[in-house]
Amino acid sequence: MDEKTVGVTEKVIGDTLYVIESVVSSSAKETAYEKLKRLILNESESQKIKLAS
Repeated sequence: MDEKTVGVTEKVIGDTLYVIESVVSSSAKETAYEKLKRLILNESESQKIKLAS
C-alpha cells in the first residue's frame, strides 16, 4: 500500500493567511524538484518550437 506523509504549513503575507498542504508519496517516481524541472524544460522546448514556426 502507498504510504503518504502529509504536512501543513501556514504562512501570513500581509493580511492574507496561506495554508499549504503537502503530501509525499512513498511510491513517487520523481521528486517535486525533478518534476518541476521537467515541466519547465518541456514548456521551454514547446515555446522554442512555436517561435521557430
